[in-house]
Amino acid sequence: MSVDPVDPREADASALLLLDHVAAAERAGHRRLRAAADHFHIPDDARIDDRTAAALDATMRATVAGVDAGIRDHAARLLGSRGEPALAQGLRTAGSPFDRVVRAGLFREPALFGELYARVRMDALARALPVMVLPGNDGPTMVARLAQASDRLVAAAAIAMLAAQARRGSVGEAVPGAVDLIRPHHARIAWWVAAALREMAGAGDRIAALDAALAESVRRAVDAQGELVPLEVAAMRLAQAVEPQGDEVPALLAEAIGDGRLVLFAAIVARASGLAFERVRDLVIDPDGARLWVVLRALAVDRATIARIGFALAEAEPVRDVEGFADRIDSIMEVTPAAARVALAPMALDADYHAAMLALGLAQ
Repeated sequence: MSVDPVDPREADASALLLLDHVAAAERAGHRRLRAAADHFHIPDDARIDDRTAAALDATMRATVAGVDAGIRDHAARLLGSRGEPALAQGLRTAGSPFDRVVRAGLFREPALFGELYARVRMDALARALPVMVLPGNDGPTMVARLAQASDRLVAAAAIAMLAAQARRGSVGEAVPGAVDLIRPHHARIAWWVAAALREMAGAGDRIAALDAALAESVRRAVDAQGELVPLEVAAMRLAQAVEPQGDEVPALLAEAIGDGRLVLFAAIVARASGLAFERVRDLVIDPDGARLWVVLRALAVDRATIARIGFALAEAEPVRDVEGFADRIDSIMEVTPAAARVALAPMALDADYHAAMLALGLAQ
């Protein structure tokens, strides 16, 4: 027996809803299958562990929530002052835009995802670092000591870093701080959040008024963001103010690691080596560690300091091969600073140029 296809034009409202649901379910099933296939084929060394994934999700949610709150509140107040109380109420009661922007691919942009992922990894490592008190150093911690420096530039930079750290909070401790992304990342999130709120507010034929309020609120939020200095920028400014020279570098690195100031550790390495902060941060969070040791040898860091750093990172992240590191320490020290600088030369190139070189190499 044949069954005639249903003509949506002849179906009642409930049948139309059912047909729409079937179509949506078909699309969702296809998306889930593709996602499952992508996940299955991810190499083991590229998989994100559950703890990191949970922290990354929390970071993304806190970031979107922070941006959402500022835009939504200001836009609603604008609408209320412009004689649009219904629009203002619809905007205030609209749900969270998080799921909508994530599904649409907000965090698939490599630079933004990479920034948040690196922050999560650095935060987890820093919190797990063992506290190491160096011989003869029973005074204030490193940044607190620098905040009291006689050099006003150093003191101001240290105070700014402490303030940036306080704003950042710690996702791992469920205390997310203010959104302190650089302007391009903040602007991307703000415009995507505004677009999601536009869909969810139910503006109807008053959409132009909603668009105007949301756009003005996004521009205000992005402009105001310039007043907040991200922790990474504050750390680089402190490293620049300290301007470590030659044999000062190992002692500062050991102290930064001992205090759990991993962002400052990366900033000092970046400043001393001439590499970009983001490049050094990637080396710090890489469990393999080989590139980090070569960078430290390029700075002529001594054996004891490299060993102290290596064992501290291994204790903070057990997946690192501490026995392998112990076996390799002799080989690491055999690399001369001159040879290390030659090996690292490509990393000092323009980031886009270096990325293109890597892409071409992978395509061979």
